[in-house]
Amino acid sequence: MIGAFFVRAGAVVTCDTNAAQNRIAFEDLGLIKDGAILIEGDRVVAIGREEDVAARSPREAVELDARDCVVVPGFVDAHSHPLFAGDRELDFAARIHAEKPSQGMLHTVERTREALRDPAAFYERTVRPRLQMMLRHGTTTLETKTGYALTMDGEFALLDLIAAHRADADVPRLIPTFLGAHALPPEFETADAYVEFLISECIPKARSRGAVFADAFCEPGYFSPEQTRRYMLEAIRHGLGVRIHCDEMADGNASSMAARIGADSADHCNYVDPQAVRNLVERGTVVTACPATIAFLDLERKAPVRQVLDAGGDVALASDFNPGTSPCFNMQTVAYFGRKLFGLSAAEALYGVTRAAARSLHSATGVLRNGGPADFVALQIDDPREFGWYFGGNFAEIVVKGGAIAGPSTSRALACALAQDDKDG
Repeated sequence: MIGAFFVRAGAVVTCDTNAAQNRIAFEDLGLIKDGAILIEGDRVVAIGREEDVAARSPREAVELDARDCVVVPGFVDAHSHPLFAGDRELDFAARIHAEKPSQGMLHTVERTREALRDPAAFYERTVRPRLQMMLRHGTTTLETKTGYALTMDGEFALLDLIAAHRADADVPRLIPTFLGAHALPPEFETADAYVEFLISECIPKARSRGAVFADAFCEPGYFSPEQTRRYMLEAIRHGLGVRIHCDEMADGNASSMAARIGADSADHCNYVDPQAVRNLVERGTVVTACPATIAFLDLERKAPVRQVLDAGGDVALASDFNPGTSPCFNMQTVAYFGRKLFGLSAAEALYGVTRAAARSLHSATGVLRNGGPADFVALQIDDPREFGWYFGGNFAEIVVKGGAIAGPSTSRALACALAQDDKDG
């Protein structure tokens, strides 16, 4: 970690605002042209116009010239499933040819259970490289779900991996979610029996294993709103936050149930009626939309993002990174799909991958402010309006998480890292 460094930027967008997300302009999202940031340790200590921040910069600070970049908060991915083994390419190939996928979620469960025979090797060989790739593309905070073991020992082993590595410097900051109710495991004949097992045996212990949230796949053919409601109320009783996969493939009244129990986040929401939208907004539930999933599956319906925003709600954009329905780890690409599928402006999309996502996680990240976490991405773009226009590559010239350079993946980051080494002796 650098003791202090001074970052010069062509523009800084702080996302530190009380303005609503709906039709927000960059000026209201904290745009500072010719801006700068001063970081000491893992905190931002000054942010503003370059000449003002320069006056506070200590002589020993390492300087980073990003005057050809737009600096934004580190991306916050509020819905991801990176803890899996194996692949589902055969399912992808089948969909291309309009054939029924042959593998499905239980294939991933089998491969993940096998990998968990050696959790340390599973993390080092499989999970860690994925997480590092996400960080290099600008994701500094990652909601990280279990859900591919579907046994108590396996799910808790996944929570243990998150707990062991949640603060590692070379991966995003991990926020653990217990997704025991992801699918019906082969050991159980009915969803009711499995939910009762989760309620009686797993939920009471999940928080002690590091879980911050609980989640369930509330979808016809998986878990019903009533099963999910009982599971979530037990999670709330044990001090967990609540996130719910809602109405992704069909309208199962999951979103209305999520609003009634005051869920922190209702995710997907592709099949949601206007009354459910109003209920979610009134309860303050963030709608976490997953546009890469919609694009990958060619879904006929998409989340009513503009209706949520028009009603005064917040919409987070998330990767839904998983092997079966969204093998997308790049939040820059997610922002592109958010603009293309939902008609978001660049400012609204940036709000969605920073401030709104962080709000759904009750995280202090997703904004740049004095005293806040030193997480940012310097994007190699000329103007903030280009965010979510470019896609298919990595425009993160440099990524800083917790005051430390992630990578380095560019010559500029390497030069700054070498300067850091010189300072450290």
